[in-house]
Amino acid sequence: MDRDTVHERELREQWQAAHERIHEMEQEAVMLARKDVDRRLEEMNQFREQIGRERGEFMRRDVYDQQHNTLREALDVRLKVLETSKSNLEGRLWMVGAGVSAVVVGINLFLHYFAK
Repeated sequence: MDRDTVHERELREQWQAAHERIHEMEQEAVMLARKDVDRRLEEMNQFREQIGRERGEFMRRDVYDQQHNTLREALDVRLKVLETSKSNLEGRLWMVGAGVSAVVVGINLFLHYFAK
């Protein structure tokens, strides 16, 4: 074989080796990209699961409003009962104080006019 043919054969072999290496590198890049996409998809699935779990922990606004209004009404009723009881007790104490004062005044008047 002549020298040009040998040189062409060497170039062709080098080209084939380089071409095979390029395909290997492309396959490696595809595998890395696939792994990265799988990782991202896994993270998205975990995020979706987290949102699903958190969604179960929160109360819907309409349910909250309904329960809050029911609680507020119950507290209003209890507050009115307490205020009524307090007013009743204050009135009774005022009357007891007025009665005691009247008795003391009556005793003083009695002692002033009849005890001499």
